[in-house]
Amino acid sequence: MHVGLVPTQFGISYTVPLLKGNKNYNKNLTVQDYRGISISPVVSKVFEHCILHRFNDFLTTADNQFIFKKSLSCLQAIYCVHNIVNHYVSNGSTVNLCALDITKAFDRMNHHGLFIKLMSRYIPVSLLEVLEYWFSICTTCVIWNNVHSRMSKLTSGVRQGGVCHHTFSLFILTIS
Repeated sequence: MHVGLVPTQFGISYTVPLLKGNKNYNKNLTVQDYRGISISPVVSKVFEHCILHRFNDFLTTADNQFIFKKSLSCLQAIYCVHNIVNHYVSNGSTVNLCALDITKAFDRMNHHGLFIKLMSRYIPVSLLEVLEYWFSICTTCVIWNNVHSRMSKLTSGVRQGGVCHHTFSLFILTIS
């Protein structure tokens, strides 16, 4: 990892569109009714887990973060917000809430913004170089009914799961 490179094959994936939830098949389906699932080489996923293990201290998030964490969900976040609001309201205070819609956030995340956030956390240069190179070689094609599209370079976004998913969590938490 001292050279900052990964095999080119680590950047190649294919995307399979899957229908979201229990959709009504009687209506005309649109692109928004599908979720693109990226399939990556298994060896790259193993490498991501090695990176997570080795650099875990740099990729941890705050205890009060509920999203993108194993065994935590919106239910815990809602419960926590509910308790906090109840506490302040019962003590006579006004509570103002703000909600952010991060729909498609995984797909739209700016890579350069992520790298700046990672640098502000003082991650090792060796890890930053690997991530920068890895993101620069990411391509995908869409497979639909056994037909492959042409390969397209991915210039934004991250694949869910693995080290890129964790770096995305850090990006979202430090946006403000």
